[in-house]
Amino acid sequence: MSFVSFPMRLKSGFLRRVDGPSAMLALIEIMARTPHGSWRGSVHFGLRDYLNRSGPQSIAAKRAIDETNAALSDLGIDNYRVESITREQAQPGGAAVFAVSLVSSEGQSELFRVASEE
Repeated sequence: MSFVSFPMRLKSGFLRRVDGPSAMLALIEIMARTPHGSWRGSVHFGLRDYLNRSGPQSIAAKRAIDETNAALSDLGIDNYRVESITREQAQPGGAAVFAVSLVSSEGQSELFRVASEE
């Protein structure tokens, strides 16, 4: 199955399409830059506040995973879920980088790197 890609662009007069994992990566990248609860479509949408929280990373990561999966459910996306989010070593002066493990309903797992502005 193909999905409309983000940002939306035309290719040969049609909306450009991508595969499921690529569409999910784009959506999670948008969520990483969005403040939590700022979108009317889902009170769970937005991870920026959780990803950039100081304190124990395991608590913030667990909450970010729960909120991401709740937002996906609100959006009717039930064939993917986030299994883990781990903060990686950021470059000095750069954005925070997170490894996000995404699992499909078929059991396939993919690891993505997502940047979040602090």
